Amino acid sequence: MSPKSNKKPEQSEQEALAQALTEQLSALSGQTTTAAKELSEIFRLEMQLTVDDTRRLLITWLAIIPAIILAWVSLGGLIAWCVYALSASVTWAISSFTLLQIALCITLLSMRKRFRNGIGFRRTKSHARRIIQEVSGEASDYDQPTRST
Repeated sequence: MSPKSNKKPEQSEQEALAQALTEQLSALSGQTTTAAKELSEIFRLEMQLTVDDTRRLLITWLAIIPAIILAWVSLGGLIAWCVYALSASVTWAISSFTLLQIALCITLLSMRKRFRNGIGFRRTKSHARRIIQEVSGEASDYDQPTRST
């Protein structure tokens, strides 16, 4: 064989490898674009949920102060008066008044905790971790040398 005939198979092999690499890069680009679109959509939806939960959290903080004052003045006073009327004991009346206020505070604080737990972009972080694991898993498959027998 002459040196010219040797170059043509090598050149066509290089062209085939270049074309295969181009196709793989194009496919990777498409997958990256799809993953970015999915991630941005999840981020947008979770941002909307976070804003809504933050608004609710703020409302509960704003509502807790007048709720405590109103409960202190009206329902607490009424129940304390009823306990005093039934028992003729000031101690029992004051104790029932205090327990009612503590129950209200516990209820409002548990609502606040529930709304606060909705904030944090958990789904977006989870999806991003999954994408990174898939990409690093594919990359590690290519990094390992193949053994020929």
